[in-house]
Amino acid sequence: MRLGGLSFRKTHVLRLVSAVALSACSTVDPGPNFVVPDEQFDADFFFCRVEPELLVAKKCGPGDPSVDGSNSCHFNSAAVSGMTLRDHAPITCANDHPTSRALLNSGGAAQANLQSATLEMSRDVTTAPIFVRPTGQNHPRQIFAPNDPVLDVLREWAQR
Repeated sequence: MRLGGLSFRKTHVLRLVSAVALSACSTVDPGPNFVVPDEQFDADFFFCRVEPELLVAKKCGPGDPSVDGSNSCHFNSAAVSGMTLRDHAPITCANDHPTSRALLNSGGAAQANLQSATLEMSRDVTTAPIFVRPTGQNHPRQIFAPNDPVLDVLREWAQR
């Protein structure tokens, strides 16, 4: 007997081989409450070093009006696909720790910036979007060179 150009025997063998091959593959059911763990990076180091030395110094929020146009960077959520930032007063620090927690309230601009930056950070800084994109890869323009000293700040944050 022939089925669609194949004999019954060949069809049966093909199904048997397929079943055996598929049974060799297995998956792990992560369960109903599967969550990818969040990386946690030192918040104080972010507020005292990363934000002022990278995000503020490189004008990631407002952009450079002479190059980027007005309100075309990370302060404008409509202009960016990730890492939306919010403007806030500088955090005063001593020894890489904020001297006051008044501006670090939950839901505030500083905390929002920490969350946005953390989503773009990785323990392997050289693959972290917060480093890769501004060096000119998949970003409107190069903000800093791959050998910029700000990489040292990001490397240190990655280890905290």
